[in-house]
Amino acid sequence: MRRTFSAFSFDTKLPPRFGGEVQSVFSKAFNIRTEENELISIVTAEKLNGPNRILLKLPEDEDFISFGIKKGAKTVGTAQEISIDNGNFLISLEKAKKWSSKIEIKEKTLSSRVRDNLFGSFLQKDFSTEKERNSVSQELRVRIQELIKSTKERDSSKVSENVKSLIGFGEGLTPSGDDFLVGFIAPLHFLDNSELYPLLKKIKRIINLEKEKTTFLSGKFLEYACQGRFPETILNLIETIFSRNRKEVKEAAKKCLDFGATSGRDTLLGVLAGLSLRVKELENDSKEYR
Repeated sequence: MRRTFSAFSFDTKLPPRFGGEVQSVFSKAFNIRTEENELISIVTAEKLNGPNRILLKLPEDEDFISFGIKKGAKTVGTAQEISIDNGNFLISLEKAKKWSSKIEIKEKTLSSRVRDNLFGSFLQKDFSTEKERNSVSQELRVRIQELIKSTKERDSSKVSENVKSLIGFGEGLTPSGDDFLVGFIAPLHFLDNSELYPLLKKIKRIINLEKEKTTFLSGKFLEYACQGRFPETILNLIETIFSRNRKEVKEAAKKCLDFGATSGRDTLLGVLAGLSLRVKELENDSKEYR
């Protein structure tokens, strides 16, 4: 049965024309791999915007699996619509809102509010289960701590080694180590600092050299992160920490956690680690002027 939907919103950097095929299908999202090796994601609106992402509002009792969208289905995209499976599933873009992966943080100083938001009880909570702490999650934390240690010590060779150890680490379409790195890069990108810029540049270079070692989907997320393109959930969390109250921070963090089985948790860990590193830099800056 032919189905037609009007997109709710889409990324402004979405390719204006492309051909490709469906790469993976889930209940709330499906992914397209283009002939130019780009990733385009069609997701339900509650998942929020992201790089090369198109949002759809679906009826409550339906999802993408129930529509019969199959892996390998041919896809054609134009500036007006996306056609999947020879037009059996059509998405109109003509009335959709345009979204851009940008945020504006007017005040980047280390205020008491920022301290309270970042180091509040919810964000410091361990979100892993007992089972996870005894498996991948435990080893992930070891590798994360090694990366944080090397970044604080400005040990360039160790940073390279530790970033490499995280790329592709874990299971699934987006391994835990990759999710962490996407989150970790975001605060370093938006909270620009001359001291941290060489570190960010180093991490991006290693990721771009090593991204082929992980899955296609995860490699594209890493690539977009290196371009400064992040999901709306991450952008909202960073912006909220610097401009809102603890209750709103908790709500923004929960939206991060809601994405995927463990992806949201691992990405959140990355955001908090990157922000904590930036906060330490702000503390050092403030001490120099006392």
